[in-house]
Amino acid sequence: MITAIIPAYNEEKTITSVIAVLRATRSIDTIIVVDDGSTDKTAEVAADSGVQVLRQPHSGKGAALAAGAHATDAGILFFSDADLIGLSPTHVETILLPVIEGTVAMSVGLRDRGDVLNWLMRHIFPIIGGERAIRRNVFLGVSALGIKDFGIEIAMNVYCKKNHLPIHIFTMQGVQQVIKERKYGILPGLISRLFMIVQVARAEFHFRYFFKNGTK
Repeated sequence: MITAIIPAYNEEKTITSVIAVLRATRSIDTIIVVDDGSTDKTAEVAADSGVQVLRQPHSGKGAALAAGAHATDAGILFFSDADLIGLSPTHVETILLPVIEGTVAMSVGLRDRGDVLNWLMRHIFPIIGGERAIRRNVFLGVSALGIKDFGIEIAMNVYCKKNHLPIHIFTMQGVQQVIKERKYGILPGLISRLFMIVQVARAEFHFRYFFKNGTK
């Protein structure tokens, strides 16, 4: 069984299209939207789409993913951001396939940023991508570390690496994300982006140098 989990914070304008793609993906059995304390109609819009909606106070992406993971007993989880443009069932199936086949513990789809940035994201920069398939037992090991914010993506990377769990990475051609500056306005969007960068950088440093085999 495969459950898709969408962590969402103020994504009423885009979440419906993402839900539609996941509903059209054959391999996905259930969809859970975790509304992370939105102040808009994200939860209502998601509920109107006919999927399960969990609500929590604004706690961060990691906390939202953990809430969704604990609300299902599916063996495989698929995580998706709620603000994607160009996502298709083919992209989702491509991410899921190596986990379904059992060749990897986690599969990551990177958004299309152009040839140069695509190469850098695969080979130089930390693997940052909200579209992931992962075995539920592996993610529960990660979530037990208590990472509530955007650092959860780094935690998944390092947890798999230090436990010698194989990862598959590929670029989702044509898939982009609504940037924060467009969603929230220039200054609030920039501030939100900086907070995200700080959380990711802090997690990258912390997990690489202070954790062994996914535990303190």
